[in-house]
This record gives sequence, C-alpha cells and structure tokens, in this order.
Amino acid sequence: MSRTSKSPGAPGAKGGEGLLGETRPKTLPASGPQAGPEAAVHPGPGPATPLIAAGPSSLTEHQLGQLFKPIDPARVALHRGNAHLQGWDVRRSLTRIFGFGGWSPQTLQLTCLRDFARMVPATEKSEGGTRFWATYLAQVRLTVRTIDGRTLAFYDDAAVEEASKQVTHGAAHDLAVKAALTGALKRCAVNLGDQFGISLYRKGPDDLKAQASVIWSVAHPPKDMRVTEQTGPVDVPTNEEDSLLVDALFRAIAEARDPATLNEISRRVNEEARAGLAPEWVDELKGALKLRLVNLTREPTPDQIAAAQDAAAEAPQDVPSHHHRGGRRA
Repeated sequence: MSRTSKSPGAPGAKGGEGLLGETRPKTLPASGPQAGPEAAVHPGPGPATPLIAAGPSSLTEHQLGQLFKPIDPARVALHRGNAHLQGWDVRRSLTRIFGFGGWSPQTLQLTCLRDFARMVPATEKSEGGTRFWATYLAQVRLTVRTIDGRTLAFYDDAAVEEASKQVTHGAAHDLAVKAALTGALKRCAVNLGDQFGISLYRKGPDDLKAQASVIWSVAHPPKDMRVTEQTGPVDVPTNEEDSLLVDALFRAIAEARDPATLNEISRRVNEEARAGLAPEWVDELKGALKLRLVNLTREPTPDQIAAAQDAAAEAPQDVPSHHHRGGRRA
C-alpha cells in the first residue's frame, strides 16, 4: 500500500513551522478592498457622488477645524520614553473626523519574518518552560473618503513588530500580527496631521510637541493670508492697528528677561484675543511665548550675570612672569 504525504495546507501539517527551530518566512496575500485613485467609488457616510473627483476642497469646515487643531496632550502615551498614540485612539479619531465608512485599512502585505521557541529558566517572577517568539512585517494602505463616498486620499506605510516570550505559539503570532498591523496603520495616519501625532516627531520639550505643527496650508489658507509667487505665504493682518500691535508684542516677547514679564504679555494676548485679534496671530504669539519661556530657563538671569561679574572683578589678577624659556625676555 502506497504511503500518501500530507499537503502543507492539510490538517496536522506543519506548514513550515517548527517548534524549537526557526522557520522560513510566510507571506499572507493582500486583503481588504482595493483603494486608490483608480478604484471604484466606495460607499461613505453620505450619498455617493461618483462623477466628481475629490480633492482638498472636498473636506468640510468641521473636518478642517479638527485637522488643524493641536493634539490633546491627554491622548499622548509614553512607551520606553517615546511619545506615541495608541492604536484604538487613532481609529477613534479617524471615525470622528471622517465618519463611519469614511476610512478603511487594507493589508497589502503580512509576512512572518521569523518565529522560534526556546527553553527559558525559571525566575522569581515566572515559571520556566518553552517560550515562543514571532516577528511580522505588515504593509498597510489607509484610504480616507469624503462624506459622499469619494476617495479623498490613500497612504501606504509599513511596520515590523515582534512578540517575545509568549506561553503559546498562537499567542506569539497573534500579538505580533496585531502590533505590526496597528503600527503600519498609525504611520499611515500621521500624514493627516496633528490629530494623528505628526507633532510627536518634533524634537524639543514635551510642551512644544503638544503645539500644532500644521496650522495652515496653501489649499486651506486662513482668511488673513495671501500667497504670492515671489514671497510665498505672507501674513496680512486684518488692519494696520493690529499689525503694529502684533509687532510690539513680538518685540516684547523677544526682550522679556523673566517669566513674570511673559505672564503679563500672555494676559495681554488673551485680552486682545477676546477683543477680536485674528486667531492665527493669537496662536503665533502663544507659540512664541512658550518658546521664549523655554529659552529663559536655559539663560542666566541678570542677577546671576552680575554676581559672576563681581566675582571676576574680585578675583586676584595673575602677575605676569618675567621668566621665559630659553632665557630670553620679550
């Protein structure tokens, strides 16, 4: 009687997976709806309008208002000292801004790069035994749509994540797959601005990372901004009086030498904001105030400078020596 071999996909087959040794990479086929400029119109939160191409002007005022807002610091989490947004929070924000059905992820690639198992010794906190590792590469496409269902844009990105020391083989693969897919989705979403963590890539103090990085765009300029080919974006105050006021406040911020002075300027900025100063100017002034405060913490105070000068004046002066090497005097 002839012996039959099991196919890789048959029940009980190893499929290239070993318990205690490494395995060859395994790639899952792409899944999810096809997305992109050439794709058919997908249903969105509103009625479909397939004949008109979507673009930046297709965003609503409410959507733009959310996208231009600085990120709420309470949404930022820390992992190994690095600021980031959690996956569930990114998904929630996508739904809040683009609506149910207004966005979708597509898995372009999902590859197991490595998986293996090792015997680990027992410790005071855990029992010894076999533990499992798995590493996955995920490439994801994020598609966002207008409220009437047209494709607005899509973004591709990838991430590699590893799950280590898991008790079961399945747990290692499950954790690594979810982490890689979530990481790739978050990297795609960063292209949508501050609400999705682009400011967290900015170097500097944590308070600066909470400020908006994308406060305007040429496609959606503030009402008091015009653009020329020669100079690029040019801020144009609403009137000459506002221009003089803003210039004076910027000079006062640059010349401030202590936090108390900055607090006085901040109160004045808030008063002018309530009186109708353009929001763009208010945001710029508040950003300058924060930057100046950071710089002041690194600069010596006038009292410290005076004390250092007094100490230098009282220090004994070195008496020049008449002895020179070689027996010669200058």
